[in-house]
Amino acid sequence: MQKDYYKILDVPKDASQDDIKKAFHSLAKKYHPDTNRGNTAVKRTFQEIRDAYETLRDPSKRQQYDMLLSRGSEENFSRGRGEFYGSSQDPFSGFNKQSQDPFAEFYRQNNGPFSSKFYKIFSEVFQHDVDVHANDIEVEVNLSFSEAAKGCTKQVPFSAKNLCNSCDGRGYLPNARKYVCPSCKGEGRVSMYPFTSICTSCRGFGKVIKDYCLTCKGSGVLDGMKYVNVTIPAGVDSGDTIHVPEAGNSGGHGALPGSLYIKLRVASDPVFVRDGADIHVDKKISFTQAMLGGKIEVPTLDGKTQVKIPKGVQPGQVVVLRGKGLPNQAGYTGDQYVRFRIHFPLVVNERQRALLEEFAVEEAIKEQSSFAAGNWSELVVETMKSQNFMLGLGFVILIYLMLRP
Repeated sequence: MQKDYYKILDVPKDASQDDIKKAFHSLAKKYHPDTNRGNTAVKRTFQEIRDAYETLRDPSKRQQYDMLLSRGSEENFSRGRGEFYGSSQDPFSGFNKQSQDPFAEFYRQNNGPFSSKFYKIFSEVFQHDVDVHANDIEVEVNLSFSEAAKGCTKQVPFSAKNLCNSCDGRGYLPNARKYVCPSCKGEGRVSMYPFTSICTSCRGFGKVIKDYCLTCKGSGVLDGMKYVNVTIPAGVDSGDTIHVPEAGNSGGHGALPGSLYIKLRVASDPVFVRDGADIHVDKKISFTQAMLGGKIEVPTLDGKTQVKIPKGVQPGQVVVLRGKGLPNQAGYTGDQYVRFRIHFPLVVNERQRALLEEFAVEEAIKEQSSFAAGNWSELVVETMKSQNFMLGLGFVILIYLMLRP
């Protein structure tokens, strides 16, 4: 039976182009073979959806289809693809005589069974079509910490399939003779009721070439090297991937090039330790600087800067330098954390020893005074908490109340 493309896309016959496009997007995502691997029924459904959209999205094809659909003519409409056939009496016989495909010239001009606009819309839904793209390539690139922090440009070499120079990727020479495909008899499609599919022998073109290019043996591509200049953004980290469209393997026979995926590996740094967009750095200071405070030079990604040492800073205490970290894709810049490491001298001279001993005596006296003051206050508190004290206080209050006039 003749297929009702409106029912396939679940849209009314007066649906707008936007409604048809939305319906196609929704159904194509649901029934795409890549998300339903091994399900032949879904694959057939997806083919019907694709054929329906290719017909209804084109105003002229849609007008012809509507006329044929209203007449209910099965012989004028081929199954599964939406190809319109006519006779000498058909109103479209101006381009469709003797049951020839009225869209054959359209297919030839677009070098494939579907229009370039269809492939564009199809790619909007699924990002890439595995039927018309060559294989992708993934490579690893090593970066220094500085390159990752500030960004850089790298030339990335890798092994890839390149177009054959002898045949320009066609797989055959320009003057090669073309023959009608014996598998599909030039139709480009083969049918086994009730199913129809693209002919695998000619890939839907209806013709085959026997005299292939001797350089690439008909594949249209050769093994070789590619070199791609890639801009590395500032703030990347290990595990990040950069996608370069159409920089992967070249595709013979008109296929689009694959993508290049560059996986980054960032080396560690002897000074900075990274934590996302934040960086950490340790800085040694003397024990006198820790006690008296002061200023010290600290390395940053932009060079050295002066940092104030708080008086009495403790080992491991951290000072934060806002906005001195790494940029990230979210649009903000991290911070730098400076951690103080206090260095104590292993050897001191006599004068230093005498000063330290004097300092130690003063510290001991100070601690004893603080301890004594602390003991006195603790003694008062303990006395007030004792039972005798509370009884005596209560007795005094009772006498005062009795003697009060």
